[in-house]
Amino acid sequence: MLADLGEARSRDWMVATPIVTPRTTVATALRLIREQGLPALPVCEGSRFLGLVTEKALLRLTPSEATTLDVYEQHAVLEKLTVARATVPAGGTVAPDAPLVTAAALMSREGVEALPVVEGGRLIGLLIWTALLAAAAGQPYLSRAG
Repeated sequence: MLADLGEARSRDWMVATPIVTPRTTVATALRLIREQGLPALPVCEGSRFLGLVTEKALLRLTPSEATTLDVYEQHAVLEKLTVARATVPAGGTVAPDAPLVTAAALMSREGVEALPVVEGGRLIGLLIWTALLAAAAGQPYLSRAG
């Protein structure tokens, strides 16, 4: 049975995510994205939400397969680059009590896979497309992380 996306609230389907800072290395951010199965990570400075960093944006900063760098040199590069270079403003934010259908429409309109859930200017979670899909299918969301 499909969930009523007009009745469900963003807070009920958001996921807790690791938060990175602009100084987090690209290597660390890529590892977190892959381990957690997330399309993006929120970037914060203290309590201030700055934007999101996606796996795609991080991969643009990594050396290509055509590079002449050996694996150790590539690793050294990734340990020096930070997510500050790949952070982009979010394609909007949503309040925790916003109907899930509103969040889904915003994600679709903006073409984003993750939407920050913000309350009082503070990031409290992330709504991701796989959680929306689970809600629409009437299934619980099971994150890769646990």
